[in-house]
Amino acid sequence: MDSRIIEKLSRLSEEERDILEGKSLQKGTYSSSERFIVNSAKFLEGKELDLRPHTRFVDFPEHGHDYLEFMYVYAGRISHVIGKETVTLERGDMIFLNRHARHSIKRAGEEDIGINFIVSDALLRVIFRRVSSNPVMSGFLSRNFDDAGEAEYLFFRTQNNFPIRNLMDNLIFAVVGGTQEVYAGIVELLFSYLAYYRETLVNTLLVSSPDIRLKRAVSGFLDSSYPNATLGSLASSLGYAEAYLSRRIRELFGKPFRLLLQEYRLRAAEELIRTSRLPVEEVIRAVGYENTSHFYRAFQELYGETPHRYRKLHTAPPNA
Repeated sequence: MDSRIIEKLSRLSEEERDILEGKSLQKGTYSSSERFIVNSAKFLEGKELDLRPHTRFVDFPEHGHDYLEFMYVYAGRISHVIGKETVTLERGDMIFLNRHARHSIKRAGEEDIGINFIVSDALLRVIFRRVSSNPVMSGFLSRNFDDAGEAEYLFFRTQNNFPIRNLMDNLIFAVVGGTQEVYAGIVELLFSYLAYYRETLVNTLLVSSPDIRLKRAVSGFLDSSYPNATLGSLASSLGYAEAYLSRRIRELFGKPFRLLLQEYRLRAAEELIRTSRLPVEEVIRAVGYENTSHFYRAFQELYGETPHRYRKLHTAPPNA
């Protein structure tokens, strides 16, 4: 690595000097959000990719990002706390955190050089199309873009992998030198190397939030019990008071339990109408409807056709 780049990455920043003088970390440097979501626009300034040495001499408080971040430890060691996990990166290791992840970072000393890479969504989507079959990175990237996704990280122990470390030197050199035309190619190659040397992936974790876990529990119950489900039976199954659960379902799903249950029953009815020869009246009973008129009205409102016409239009003829 060019000695001038090493010196630039290692020198004290103005922020670090302030911290050493006793000033506190200024969250406004990173975020405009009360939840401390680091904003990529504050650092990219129109670029597709940039790097920023990690701020040392302070415990960096829990925060999230509105972008996919990855850190490469150039020297020393740096410890991340993600959920209840502490992940310590040694020199040459790297960690990827998707935009749903929140983490804090333990105090780093002067010899601990962590390099945070900030990747724009535009560049990441270009790379994603090129690595869609990558067995290590494609699913992680796809879930990063999912608005309903959950926190996830990938930890690579690459300290003894010369090809990857050499590639990271090239990426750092290109970013510091402003050679934008090669960014995508180097990151794409990095993702390919991480898949090829997949033994370097030592830990991957989905960190489910309480909201995600509750949403999954409600959906799982309705998947298996929609014909006979009631708010009371769901609340009893999950151990919540009905009033509390009713409010949480409205918050998490954006609709009351009654409409959520109706959606599950109508989806099940649509599949039976399309794939079976059961009379519509039996379908209505099978999915838990007692009011036939209500079912017909709700089905037509959702699918745009009566159940009988829907079957005629969407069922393939025998031996087709």
